[in-house]
Amino acid sequence: MAGQEVLFCSVINQLRSSQDALVTVIHWNLISSGFKCCGIGDDEKAKNQKKSEMLPNGWNANQDMYTLRYKDSSDKVHILKIMRVDEDLLVHFMDIKSEKVTSINISTTDYTTGDLSSFDEAFKHLEKLTKQLKKEIIDEITKSPRSGSSSEPSSSRPQRSRLHDDDHDPLRVPPRHPHRQPVPGWNDPDDPFSVGRGDLDPFGRTGGGMVFDPFHPGGRRGGPDPSAGLPGRLPRGAVPPGARFDPFGPPGTGPGPDPDHLPPPGYDDMFM
Repeated sequence: MAGQEVLFCSVINQLRSSQDALVTVIHWNLISSGFKCCGIGDDEKAKNQKKSEMLPNGWNANQDMYTLRYKDSSDKVHILKIMRVDEDLLVHFMDIKSEKVTSINISTTDYTTGDLSSFDEAFKHLEKLTKQLKKEIIDEITKSPRSGSSSEPSSSRPQRSRLHDDDHDPLRVPPRHPHRQPVPGWNDPDDPFSVGRGDLDPFGRTGGGMVFDPFHPGGRRGGPDPSAGLPGRLPRGAVPPGARFDPFGPPGTGPGPDPDHLPPPGYDDMFM
């Protein structure tokens, strides 16, 4: 990258470690993307913030934490913090106004040789590092919001969606989902708390129950048995709940137990 070797040579006498050399690379990538350095530290309101392409005095005084301030073309302040963890550098770049942060982890041994005598001898694989910095640090921090996002307040969005919702259209007659009338003996399936409610009533007034009624084995009380007078039971759902239905026979004349349901052991043995 043009100008990077010039920057390295301008601070070569200040370099104390391979981490310092990598900081010069990160700094020049920001400069090449339109940022200008305006001092050290994270005080965004510091006085005399003169913008420059050079590294400020004392930029590598702390070998465990590098903190530099930058401004973009619109004078928005950005903070670059680089923390040294063993042989790695944890790089964080933050936009102070939006508090957006981009981060990257750089291994010193992947891009430096330890020889700080010259620019060519100090680095390796710089093109790979430059692409990584641009993709994960610079492009992410400068990326504009999605074009489909709206700048209107969030409080007004539900009102707009409600106006375009047919279920809430005040001019729609009748409403799409009219209020359903409850059916006696049936729990509302939309009420999650109705599950098992009938078992709390031992007499089963709301369905279920724990006391068996021999006169109403189906668990329903107060209504005629549609299967009365038939040799078998009507299939479930043959008579809708709440429908008026005349049974085939008088109440209480349902079929009794079949003697063949529980035959004695060996009943088909002719020698018994």
